[in-house]
Amino acid sequence: MNKAKEEAKYSILHNYRNAFAACSYSIARNIEQSMKQRLQSLADATAVEEFSDVYGSGILIEDFENEVAELLGKEAAVFMPSGTMAQPVALRIWADRAKTNYIALPPSSHLNLHEHNSYQLLYGLKGINIGEDHLLPTLDDLKGAACDPLAAILLELPMREIGGQLPSWNELLEQSAWAKENNIKLHMDGARLWQCPPAYNKSLAQICSLFDSVYVSFYKDLGGIAGAILAGDKDFISSAKVWKKRCGGNLYALYPYLLAAREGLKTNLPDMHKRRNNALWFAAKLNTYPLFQTWPTVPQTNMFRLRINAEPDNFLSKAAQWMAENKVALITAPYKIGEDYCLSEITIGNALEQKSQQEWGELLASFVDAVS
Repeated sequence: MNKAKEEAKYSILHNYRNAFAACSYSIARNIEQSMKQRLQSLADATAVEEFSDVYGSGILIEDFENEVAELLGKEAAVFMPSGTMAQPVALRIWADRAKTNYIALPPSSHLNLHEHNSYQLLYGLKGINIGEDHLLPTLDDLKGAACDPLAAILLELPMREIGGQLPSWNELLEQSAWAKENNIKLHMDGARLWQCPPAYNKSLAQICSLFDSVYVSFYKDLGGIAGAILAGDKDFISSAKVWKKRCGGNLYALYPYLLAAREGLKTNLPDMHKRRNNALWFAAKLNTYPLFQTWPTVPQTNMFRLRINAEPDNFLSKAAQWMAENKVALITAPYKIGEDYCLSEITIGNALEQKSQQEWGELLASFVDAVS
């Protein structure tokens, strides 16, 4: 593709994103708030007698860490600024204890795709890929990666890059048992763990009991500003707190992130069953049109990937015009554009509840008619 075509495609996608952002209603994600609205809501949810955390200590941060540790069924937890810090720290700890730098992870892991190999360059770890980038790792994949002594295996629940898919509960039990039998620690990339209980019909603690360490995010699904929790046994978390300081993560104060995480957990977690059901409904509705194809066909969680079977320039231009006229956003901006298709990711939050399913269905029919 020459430079002129690249610039034209970028311009069309840029217009689509602007039209999407200007909409009053969106079927995906959570209802947007301005910075002022968000900060005001956090101030309103903060008791007068509450005080800021200071360098990782204080009632505010310690109570929240204990709350999340209990929710996940773990002995202890530590709040960190990001998952990009939390996850390699967890793997480094397991590597030190096993006296080997080898860890295994899916090729589509966030550590592989989005962190510029920081786990190798900054933490001295050596990664072995398990499985294929478009498939769930199997027990045989885990066994195949154990040709070198492994300290830990990272599994992602659910797997974002393949549309929020999950292994079956029995498969997960087998993988966990095998890792334990072979003295290999199992770490969970649970950035979107909050989506899993409805799919498994299990509690967060039941799911986390199969893992030695767990990372969760607070801005995905829960609407936090930023921040993560790393959970495990007390000795593991004691080591993680040391690594948090080494990595520059023990900031003077983290209270804005803590307050947003606390409120997000309280207001969003109870609705995850409803959001999964809404995702099932919306995916089924999309699949009635030849224009769309969801992956997986039947979502397991409240997220899925979407293939749009259309010439990108034509689709994006007409879709942007429809959004500008109707002030409604239905399809998240594509993350990949091919010659005759676009790929998008849909995550259902509380924004869908602003309209009835009948209203959304009518809007979708209008949208398809406009872009076809």
